[in-house]
Amino acid sequence: MALLLSVNNYMRALLYIFILSSSLPLMAQTPLLPFASNREVSPKLSTTDSQDVRYVPLFGSKKMAEEQIIHSTEFLIQCDKSFKDRIDASKFFAERGWEYLNDGLLDTATYRFNLCYLLNQENVDAFWGLGSVSYQKGNYEESTKLLRQGLTLSPDNPTLMVDIATVQLACYKEKRNCDDIDDALRLLEKSLQIDPSNANGWLKFSIAEFQLEHYDRAWDYLHKCRLLDSSFIDTTYLQELTTKKEDPLGFFK
Repeated sequence: MALLLSVNNYMRALLYIFILSSSLPLMAQTPLLPFASNREVSPKLSTTDSQDVRYVPLFGSKKMAEEQIIHSTEFLIQCDKSFKDRIDASKFFAERGWEYLNDGLLDTATYRFNLCYLLNQENVDAFWGLGSVSYQKGNYEESTKLLRQGLTLSPDNPTLMVDIATVQLACYKEKRNCDDIDDALRLLEKSLQIDPSNANGWLKFSIAEFQLEHYDRAWDYLHKCRLLDSSFIDTTYLQELTTKKEDPLGFFK
């Protein structure tokens, strides 16, 4: 068994070397932006050539994705040798994508999520990851579209619902062309019905009510967040809410 695991790890290492040395190189590494207190990364603009389909979500179009499959024969053969199936291989590249995303390497993460999609077009992480990258780049409309594609594959995923609502709230605040705040409220309500212990969900519900100038509800939901996990509370948002109305419970002075 130990020998089998060693061989499997060796094959995966060879596959990774193949990816790094192929005609699809890694992007130059960029510094990680600081995380906000509610565990979101500030949007960052990409400096990558937008015509390079490696760094365009889902390779830019269905036609381009199909062309990538045709031109990725060697890559797919290596995956078939290194993993038990392409679903497992897709999961592997999704994990790498999340790692690069957490490190702030947005273009590299995009490429890994694209490979994830190439291997399994039913993997929700491909759409979720690419939607997260688009959000961090400030492409809110694109982010909403990608995240919603992921939700069709995982329709009862409460965390994904909160992420979609988060993008919609950012759109609403900046008056961009995206789904309205009522839909964000519906998603948050459904999410919290499924998982009422999601502190981030209560925080975003509070922010949504704040944007609608429903300050009592905003305070109520913020305290629900606090009781579950106070580390999610954004101090900037707390100050804005306090300016509009003092804490009815007197907890925040």
